[in-house]
Amino acid sequence: MQIEILDAIECQVSRADGELLFPCLSFESVYWKQGPFKRQRKTYQKSVFSFKGKEFWRFYTGLLPRIRQWCVDQGIPLEIVGEEIAIPRQNPPFLKGVTFRDDQLAMIDVACSKQRGVIQSPTGSGKTIMQLGLMSCYTKARILLLAHSNDITSQTFNKLQEFGFKDSELFGGGNLISKPTKRIVVSSMQSFVKLPIEDYMTYFDIILLDEAHHLQIMKSKDKNNKQTNTTYVEILSHMLAPIRIGWTATTRTNDEAVLVSEGLLGKVIGKMTVEEAAELEILARPRLRFIKAKCSPAVMDLRKYSEVYEFAVVRNKPRNQQIAKCAKEFYDKGETTLIFVTQIAHGELIAEEIKSMFKIDVPFVQGIMPQKERNKVKNALIKKMIKICIATTSWSEGVDIQNLDSVIVAAGGKSEIQTLQRVGRGLRKTDGKDTATIVDILDLSHNHLLRQLGERLAIYSDMGWL
Repeated sequence: MQIEILDAIECQVSRADGELLFPCLSFESVYWKQGPFKRQRKTYQKSVFSFKGKEFWRFYTGLLPRIRQWCVDQGIPLEIVGEEIAIPRQNPPFLKGVTFRDDQLAMIDVACSKQRGVIQSPTGSGKTIMQLGLMSCYTKARILLLAHSNDITSQTFNKLQEFGFKDSELFGGGNLISKPTKRIVVSSMQSFVKLPIEDYMTYFDIILLDEAHHLQIMKSKDKNNKQTNTTYVEILSHMLAPIRIGWTATTRTNDEAVLVSEGLLGKVIGKMTVEEAAELEILARPRLRFIKAKCSPAVMDLRKYSEVYEFAVVRNKPRNQQIAKCAKEFYDKGETTLIFVTQIAHGELIAEEIKSMFKIDVPFVQGIMPQKERNKVKNALIKKMIKICIATTSWSEGVDIQNLDSVIVAAGGKSEIQTLQRVGRGLRKTDGKDTATIVDILDLSHNHLLRQLGERLAIYSDMGWL
């Protein structure tokens, strides 16, 4: 078998060799087809080849290590034509006033040596400092840092300015830039994808992807039901930057997400668990507290999940009052609390309960809130001028909130990444704080909610918190 490395994005094989590689780069996928009486589950093998032509097939370059190992296991001789471009590190990591921990230096070193891959590091472990430390190693390279939200990009850009990275610019969040002109660009993916491909394809040497678990699905359907690349795939599959590093607290586990992430970034090259971070006294130790939710037996008459969730979670007044009383308990101790919801109506109802029961106005951070207002709320929470805050998933990732004492997971749900990101908001260790309270609401009233609770409990158990 012969593989030709075309560039940092793709490799090419003959069609015959591509068919031989199909088992290595495919996985079982599912679709549903309407049968004579009901929908039927169908399976098929879906591949992650980026192009399949009559003569040649292509795949993403980051999949080379997987293919090399597969060929060894299968006893298939392999010849690779061409080389991947490498950029030598120019300096050791340096940020004025910062002493990097040994684990941070190890992560930066592996990123510089491997030049492709994902670093898995828990929320609160100093990810932004590691990113800036990595940037300081390449003083002549053009660097793009991409994130999925303006909260993250604004926060990172402010850190760049704080540490003296002058030749930098911010895209998104009201900053309208026609094309990149600075050495370092920090951008939301939503803003960056609007740029003409020719303006960034060869511009950058390094791309850093924050919250890399969002790079997960190769294609989706647009409003015309046509297959189209998702935003991160659209950007990364047109960018020739040889150094590609992603950061995440939790990697995806489904087959397609793993293969796409490996292809466009690389494998996990560095990992630290929450438990390891707690052992090193980087993060506070979580203290779990469970509250059994109150709910009317009438919920058992409902069948659809959406109806159950609306009745038993969102508009469940006794449950919302339990959350309000729990937040007030922390408030009376002088502690700060962040309450996570997924639906706006739920957050508004909890805020109403807190105000009616305790005469406390609670800010509610959601997607429509302007960036400046979000920053005000965040700073007030950090300074403990605000003791209780409600937030949607707009704050479940990447927002640095020191001094947070407790997190209430009011939304329920089962997503591993969302659960850990929410919990992570309360795990930042500060002077005088070495533990954080995580409150989970035990919804036992319906099978739909029980299954989600079981998923969350399994996550807590896997993390060693139970």
